[in-house]
Amino acid sequence: MIEQPATMPFQAANMDNAFRALFDSSPCGLILLDEAGRIVVVNQRLQDIFDYSAEELLGQPVEILLPHRDRAQHVGLRDGFIKAPAVRSMGLGRDLSGRRKDGMEIPVEIALTYVDLPQGRMTCALVIDITLRKRAELRLREANVQLEEFTHVASHDLRSPLRGIANLIEFIEEDYGESAPPEVRRNLARMAERIGAMEQLIDDLLTYARAGRRTVKTEAVDMHALVAEVVAMEPPQPGLRIETDVDVETFDGVRTPISTVLRNLVSNAIKHHDRDEKNISIRARAQGDMCVIDVRDDGPGIAVAAQARAFRLFQTVSSTGRSNSGLGLAVAKRLVEAHGGEIELISDDGQRGCHFRVYWPRFARSDRDA
Repeated sequence: MIEQPATMPFQAANMDNAFRALFDSSPCGLILLDEAGRIVVVNQRLQDIFDYSAEELLGQPVEILLPHRDRAQHVGLRDGFIKAPAVRSMGLGRDLSGRRKDGMEIPVEIALTYVDLPQGRMTCALVIDITLRKRAELRLREANVQLEEFTHVASHDLRSPLRGIANLIEFIEEDYGESAPPEVRRNLARMAERIGAMEQLIDDLLTYARAGRRTVKTEAVDMHALVAEVVAMEPPQPGLRIETDVDVETFDGVRTPISTVLRNLVSNAIKHHDRDEKNISIRARAQGDMCVIDVRDDGPGIAVAAQARAFRLFQTVSSTGRSNSGLGLAVAKRLVEAHGGEIELISDDGQRGCHFRVYWPRFARSDRDA
């Protein structure tokens, strides 16, 4: 161990006051090593990460912070860095683990650099505990696996018996012919209608599951043309009026997901409208690095108390009584968030109309477009 009081590590490294303050107040764990790989200085954050006190670490080889299985190999890597120092990250492409005082291993990210001090060149390591991020990634992977399994069952194990029931209905209709009583024909028609609704629900579930997968291939997105296509796809009907206002330059993006989101919002507005006269507006504009898309209608609106569940699976917050699977808004939200955007709902109690606002990225970012 180094023969120094633990309260004086910075004097040992001859740091000036500014560097000392920056070092000790860093939100990341920081550690200085001498040319023999011994610990000279640690900040408070590093002590918190590994649950060691400064007194327990000073003078120890840095391998004390590593799992036993990695220590022997690390000595060679450490010596190689000291001989040819450079600013770099450790363990690119693989997971790194540290070891706390109690033996618990923790996932970490480590960056290395070096500093020249009066007593020689020292290695500086920056350590970040990424436990919370790893837990979140694990939960997300588990959720996606469960969703994939569920949709696989829905697609294969439910669709087949539904088709069998539909065939039986057709056989009954053929056997009866025109002699079937009106109530029988009515009940058979209702059964066929409900089978069709179940098959549509299965298709919607598959669409929702696939919506969480980010589309990597980009292309030029002309919002003027895209909005015009979405409007043209809606079948004309009396009393429907759709206004558009697009002021966004063409940008590189993923066209199909944007179109799907916009079609879902427009169709949703039409489906849940409660009047013969329906007015819908679509506006798109650039705002910073986002394309902001607003879809408004003058329908019945959604009560504030119900808005929290508007984007959930199987939730229908309209009172029109029309049959639907309640997946349109859930699919839209999943697509938007999978591609790095946000979607919000604005609808005030006592006032008609819904306002959906979508923020869609206009530029590639390294954290979502790698």
